Amino acid sequence: MSPFELNESLGWFPELPKMFRADYQLGNYSQEQIEKIMWKYLVRLQNSSRAWVRIHQHAPETLTAAPLDILELSTAHGAQLEIWRSLGHRVHGTDFNWATEGSMAQSKPASQPWQRKLITNLRAIAHENATAPLINGWPYQPIIESLGLDVTMHNGAILPYPFADKSYDYVFCYQAIEAYGPPAEWARFVDEFCRIARKRVIIGFNPIAVTKRNKDLYRQAEKQALLDILNYNRNGFRTEAFTMGTTRAGVHPTACKLVAV
Repeated sequence: MSPFELNESLGWFPELPKMFRADYQLGNYSQEQIEKIMWKYLVRLQNSSRAWVRIHQHAPETLTAAPLDILELSTAHGAQLEIWRSLGHRVHGTDFNWATEGSMAQSKPASQPWQRKLITNLRAIAHENATAPLINGWPYQPIIESLGLDVTMHNGAILPYPFADKSYDYVFCYQAIEAYGPPAEWARFVDEFCRIARKRVIIGFNPIAVTKRNKDLYRQAEKQALLDILNYNRNGFRTEAFTMGTTRAGVHPTACKLVAV
């Protein structure tokens, strides 16, 4: 979601509660550890705003529903879980310690004035939640611990997932299924989401990677995989909604919602 699209979308929904605008409280962690998080994901207001828009667009019923059991796979900074928890839902997330030097982890320390100011603000206040030994390769651990969210490590590429059948009302997976495996395997992951869910499954898609946009075989495989999800109707679920948007790859599927039948 581009900054323009995010700002324009926010104008259509209720105002983001003030509690989600304050800086993260990361005084418990070293500057080096904080710098392993991508700079844009250190800005709580931006994370929360994007999550606020997604929830209103894709699962508005969760804003007023009685307490639900919600699982978010590959939750990253956990902004959506934080919002759902504030609404009284029982939330759990997963993440995977995949980040290595030179990957999505920061490749160099704060150098710009705004970066140094942000780090200073984030380290000004420590949180009072439980902390654990830092997990190598999990950049979001400081944010997750600062929010007191329940998140466990799991590699989404490995089936079956460590959750019982129909153990969550909603299963969410945003911009991660592409990392779990090649397009030909996406249907297997959707099957697994549906095994765990009781009511709804929501999946958000990344635009096709820059390195793969000129590879015809990959583009064809991805299109077929997305069409299969568009027409999904098995394991007690069917696709209820399939949204398109303008992305870096042009007009591309951005999310789908499956409903129990």
